Amino acid sequence: MRTAIYARYSSQLQNARSIEDQVRVCQEHAEREGWTITAVFTDFAISGAVRDRPGLNGLVEHIKAGKADQVLTEALDRLSRHQGDMSWLHDHIIHAGARIFSLSEGEINELQIGFKGTMAALFRKDMADKIRRGQSGRVAAGRIPGNLAYGYRKVHRLDARGEPELGLREIDPDQAEIIRRIVSEYLEGDSARTIARRLNAEGVPSPTGRKWSVSMINGDVRRQNGILRNEIYGGILVYNRTHMVRDPDTRRRVSRPNPPEKWQRTPVPELQIIPTEQWERLQLALGARAQVAKEVNRRPKRLLSGMIRCGVCKGSVVIVANGHWGCANTRSTGTCTNRRQISNAVLERKVLGGLEEHLLHPDEIAAAVKHYHRRRSELQKRDRQAESAQRKKVDQLNAKIDRLVTVIADDGGKIPELLAALHAARAEREQLLAQIGERKAENTIILHPAIVDSYREAVKNITATLAHDAAAERTGRNILRSLIDYVVLTPAPGRTGLEVELVGRLQNIMALAEGVPPKGGDYTLTVVAEEGLEPPTYGL
Repeated sequence: MRTAIYARYSSQLQNARSIEDQVRVCQEHAEREGWTITAVFTDFAISGAVRDRPGLNGLVEHIKAGKADQVLTEALDRLSRHQGDMSWLHDHIIHAGARIFSLSEGEINELQIGFKGTMAALFRKDMADKIRRGQSGRVAAGRIPGNLAYGYRKVHRLDARGEPELGLREIDPDQAEIIRRIVSEYLEGDSARTIARRLNAEGVPSPTGRKWSVSMINGDVRRQNGILRNEIYGGILVYNRTHMVRDPDTRRRVSRPNPPEKWQRTPVPELQIIPTEQWERLQLALGARAQVAKEVNRRPKRLLSGMIRCGVCKGSVVIVANGHWGCANTRSTGTCTNRRQISNAVLERKVLGGLEEHLLHPDEIAAAVKHYHRRRSELQKRDRQAESAQRKKVDQLNAKIDRLVTVIADDGGKIPELLAALHAARAEREQLLAQIGERKAENTIILHPAIVDSYREAVKNITATLAHDAAAERTGRNILRSLIDYVVLTPAPGRTGLEVELVGRLQNIMALAEGVPPKGGDYTLTVVAEEGLEPPTYGL
């Protein structure tokens, strides 16, 4: 029997000889059985919860190409520790006319895929719980369980048994001085942006070794990180602020904040950099400025606030001085070369002109609707394919559930793994059925002869409201903003001027044309300011 061997280990902390040992025992077994080894595939330091692995991908292609009759591995969990992936892998290998054989379980069938997949998933969860429990204990003892925070350096010390003590930190005097300086300047009234620009101008290395940014100083309110919010600088070690989840599509680990009631706080006075009284004043100042910012930002100050992007660095464009828009990265970090600016009055006139001329032109409306129909058709085709795949999976789950019920009825009711596999299969089936039920076909737009005229009239009416009372102006601005996805400012050829690219929300444009209140939408129509818009203003 032609045999492909697969071996894997999960962590960089494990011994690489684990791979050699797995391959060796598989080779010895194949030799005893008289099997011919066609290839050996390995993955080093990659979690079994990840499907996209170089070795595993090569194995699947090898099997699909008909180059092997079976996959041989030390144990099933070497192939995968994810229940859905294990089922997917088994289906593809069986479909190619091959089988899976492990030294621990023997030949693998559907029943083993079910409860072994469940057990592997439970093992991963149990391992994560044990790691968190161990880290929590280290935090209670004043040890740091995670990465090295800015302002500190590792302490290398052996315990009474001669083994290294983990998680020990001490204050780094040079970095601590930078932290004290940032806090003092913020309390004196400087903004995080001003402080970041000053540090960058002086060439002070940031925590990442690159340029200082506003987020490094301000941090995130929910995660309580950054120089101004991380409580360790005030002498309190905080653990369990976040937890990691794995994206079901990409399988990448994503950090999510935990609610404050789940945080674990431990006093570490030996690591305190900012005196308690100053730290308390800092937190009050942060709260006061946040409240002011909330009131100021409650309503956009200008028609296009928060909707403009730089065509060079793709970053935000903000008001930089005297009512002129400019690239935020050019202003705050100096990392963008787009130094051109444009006045708010000129920019609003260009954008409103673009809405009235380009997006209202009959040819543009016809092209937009044609694009909408084509895109809608593509999405409907994709939805049909997705629903077909989901219904096929539901049929497979129904068959799996029937087999599990039969086994449990035949005196298997006391085996918890079987019950767990049954519950998991039922839950997955219900989830798929719910997704199928929620999928609704969206209405398409029909090009009516009067659609251009009605839309043009609607935009003119909205524009007129901008000159009336505050409530009417607010309504007009909100509707106009709903028609614009974003605006891109790119330096025009030559030494001066900017090109304006307007991206409109096609769904909202069509809805307004039909007299329906605009809503959110994903379909956009791009219009570059070349013919229909006023040319760039020279000297800006």
